[in-house]
Amino acid sequence: MMIPYVARITGAVDRFETAQSAVDSILSTPTVLHAFKLAARNGLALAAVMKGDDSSAREQYQWLATQSRGMAGISSDRVLSLLSQTMGELDQTSHHFEDGLVYCRDSGYGPELAWVCHDYAEMLLERNTAGGLAKPVDLLNESASISSELGMRPLWHVQRH
Repeated sequence: MMIPYVARITGAVDRFETAQSAVDSILSTPTVLHAFKLAARNGLALAAVMKGDDSSAREQYQWLATQSRGMAGISSDRVLSLLSQTMGELDQTSHHFEDGLVYCRDSGYGPELAWVCHDYAEMLLERNTAGGLAKPVDLLNESASISSELGMRPLWHVQRH
C-alpha cells in the first residue's frame, strides 16, 4: 500500500499495477480492518491523482469524504485536497487545504504540514488567481523551513527544482 505514497514523492508510477492488486485483495476481504481499508482507499486516491484520473478521483473522494478526519500515513485533508484538484473543484480544493493546515499545525504533524504547505502553494501557483504570489510564497517558505529543519530531503529536492 506504500507504492502510491512513494510515487507521490518520487514521481515513479511504474508499480501501480502491484498496488492495485494489493488494494483489490484488501477491499474484497469482508473482515478487513477499517485502518487497512482506509490505507487502501488513500492509495487509490493518490494513484488517481498521479494519473489525473477524474473518474477514480471522484469515486475515492465520495468514499473518503465520509470518513473521520485524521492521519493514515497522510492527512485526510490533503488527500481530499489533491482529489478535489484532480476533479477541477478548485474552491473545494482550497477549503480542504486550509483545513489541512489547521489540523496539521494544531496536531504538531510537522512533516505532513510541510507537504500540505507545498501542495497548497503549488495549486495556488497553477491557479494563478488575483490574490497574487504572497500566499504561495509564504506557504513555500513555511514548507522549506520545516523540511530543512527536519531533513526532509525529498521535499527539499522538489522545492529546489
